[in-house]
Amino acid sequence: MHFLPSFLRKDSRFFIIDDLVKKLAHKDAAQDIFNIVIIGQIGVGASSVTNLITGTSNAPISTDVSPCTKTFTAYSFTLHGRSFRLIDSPGFGSSKSTTAAIIRSLRELDSQFGIDLVLNCLRGTRGDASAGVQNYNAIRSAVSDDVPIVAVITGLERYSERMDQWWTTNEADLKGRRMVFADHACVTTLDIASTNDPKLEARVVESQKAMEGLILRNCHTTKTGSRGMVGPRRHTRY
Repeated sequence: MHFLPSFLRKDSRFFIIDDLVKKLAHKDAAQDIFNIVIIGQIGVGASSVTNLITGTSNAPISTDVSPCTKTFTAYSFTLHGRSFRLIDSPGFGSSKSTTAAIIRSLRELDSQFGIDLVLNCLRGTRGDASAGVQNYNAIRSAVSDDVPIVAVITGLERYSERMDQWWTTNEADLKGRRMVFADHACVTTLDIASTNDPKLEARVVESQKAMEGLILRNCHTTKTGSRGMVGPRRHTRY
């Protein structure tokens, strides 16, 4: 029996989603599990944010811009007694995973299983602004209009002000580029065990709390539009 849609079975370019779709298709489709996708440009630290959220080191990370996440991979975790599935995605800008493949994979995830939240990671200390806009537009076009996209600003361990001050300083610029986010968190993803600096350790703890709050605020108690309701989610942009 085939669990993958025919268009994915016929086109090997979309292998980046195959394994995850197969695994989710075999799992009990519990309605109280929230699906959260985390995504960004390669090298922005999305996998490090994954580890920060789950409190593990399960997601592979790299110290350079080489892509670590080559396929969509799910990690389960709980917050305040609620169940979540964090889906780490291949980064934009990789020759291994084209933007078209990533977008089509996001659409398939949303249509088949329901995406409840997208964490769009942006580097606070460097990065190509035009790439950030292109990535945001690609994500917005791929998921249903009712799926909130929130910003996660990474790399702020050495930021001279309070980490959240980054947002106060740069929000207007993001809006000017038509990147409108439902919410945000400004974080560092340093491994707390690798630093002996109390200030940096405090920022890591602050970041963990910021991510927990971000998720709980934007994943409502009652799931809406998820698999198991009558009919698939409807996309209004294609």
